[in-house]
Amino acid sequence: MSKVPAVLLLHGLWSSPSEMLPVASFLRRTGYRVEMPEIRGYTYAAGTKLRPWRDWLQAALAAFDALKAEHADVFVGGLCVGGMLSLAVAAHRPGEVRALAVLSPSVFFDGWGVPRLTRLRHIGYYSPFRYFWKVQEKEPFGVKNPLIRRWIAREMESRKISAAGAAALPLTGLHESERLLAAVKRALPEITAPTLIIHAREDEISTLRSPHFLLERLGSRVKHLRVLENSYHMVTLDNERQQVVTAINDFFLEQTSQPEAAVLPFTSKMRFA
Repeated sequence: MSKVPAVLLLHGLWSSPSEMLPVASFLRRTGYRVEMPEIRGYTYAAGTKLRPWRDWLQAALAAFDALKAEHADVFVGGLCVGGMLSLAVAAHRPGEVRALAVLSPSVFFDGWGVPRLTRLRHIGYYSPFRYFWKVQEKEPFGVKNPLIRRWIAREMESRKISAAGAAALPLTGLHESERLLAAVKRALPEITAPTLIIHAREDEISTLRSPHFLLERLGSRVKHLRVLENSYHMVTLDNERQQVVTAINDFFLEQTSQPEAAVLPFTSKMRFA
């Protein structure tokens, strides 16, 4: 059994591991083994279809189990729906997840940037439109930094996907994510892993009501909320990404059974210009 701590990072729905790359890079530099799985029917891939949320969870659990078979300490973190998946993994593996990092959780879609049409999504869930309706990504793409936002816009236009996710999310995917959320809500009191929640005050998808909902119901004795003041939803890419990765690393170090790793300066290799 390896004494090197491992981390499972789960990106947001219909996106790619690229959105978690700044976190992964920092943690690897500080001595962690980091895995960012691509999950079929969850990770964006041209020509593929979204799968039910139970398939996402089974894939995440398989990735966690593979790490746990080799490492004494395994941490789990995720962004948006990936954060919900992280909580679901902890619920299904009680006592095995060393700690959680839940970034930009969306329990309620009540942010300032949510389109009015999205608020009527439940009507579409149970009609034939669910197979055709897509929620189009638009400015600000979850990013407050104008330079990074322009880079994302170019990627969306040319490739239909960027580090911030795909250009459009099928309504079926949103429906499945809410089914996952419903299951996680029921399991919150049983989740005891130490948990760090990071959420931007100006998150355009969800207000601070979402992280406070989780804090009030989580069964964890150790649970903290870090509120960011200069970011939107994509906290791993935005203005305070360095503070995000540092906060995650510091929290994991507090929970680990291993000696503290040397913390090296964070340098992002991602280019936004």
